[in-house]
Amino acid sequence: MRLRVGSVPYLNAKPLVDWFHSPDCNEDVEVVYAVPSELARMVRAGEVDVCNCSIFESLSQPGLCLVPDISISSDGPVKSVRLFAKKPAANLKSVALDTSSLTSAALAKVILSELYGCDPLYISHAPDLDQMLSACDAGLIIGDLKLFALHADTQVYDLGECWQRLTCLPFVYAAWQAPLAVQLKHPELPNILSRARDWGVARLDKLAKRWAVEMHLPYERCLDYFTNAMDYDLGDRQLAGMNLYQDKCTNHGLIPTPPVRVPMFGGEDSPKY
Repeated sequence: MRLRVGSVPYLNAKPLVDWFHSPDCNEDVEVVYAVPSELARMVRAGEVDVCNCSIFESLSQPGLCLVPDISISSDGPVKSVRLFAKKPAANLKSVALDTSSLTSAALAKVILSELYGCDPLYISHAPDLDQMLSACDAGLIIGDLKLFALHADTQVYDLGECWQRLTCLPFVYAAWQAPLAVQLKHPELPNILSRARDWGVARLDKLAKRWAVEMHLPYERCLDYFTNAMDYDLGDRQLAGMNLYQDKCTNHGLIPTPPVRVPMFGGEDSPKY
């Protein structure tokens, strides 16, 4: 049975999905690309079986489970989730939030409150930094479009670096998520996704060369992003960071209370044959 995979189109996900487009892949897989917020809708609507959407989706609404051992994380600067501000963070009165990712929007709110003591007005906005900065004191941009470009007359806050300063833990931006019922339909899912991740991680140099050309970015920056910013594991430290993020979002009223930990694919909460 064909596996329908939803993925973000960003550079950070390429090591997780490029195997599916390679001659080495012997699985029947269809890959659909969309921004994280759209992927969340698609997986709940049954349009895809699994997606690497924002972690905020499964933290804020029950019904999805995490595929173990794989994530899109950083343990320090992430370089692709950044707040561009016209004034110091503590003095911000208004912030435009990229509508592409609920996880990063909530993270920005937690960081500005807890790290900088700031409680600005938040406005959802399409990811156009010039328009964001014309309307607000700061703009949050995710993804590859503004990955390394600086912007005149702004201070840049890397949210991965800010989270590490605040908590001393990694931050999980996205993970493979699937409805609980998919475990009956595709019990082989974790193995397939792990093979795809292992294939990509073993070829980071080749992928950096390819996507540097495709995305018109310097090769050295792509390789640095893959090897020094991105982390594709979901181990104890990543899970601790994810749970702490969930607790903080709960404390700030960004997700329902009390927090319920997200079940793992194949775990105790899995449907049984």
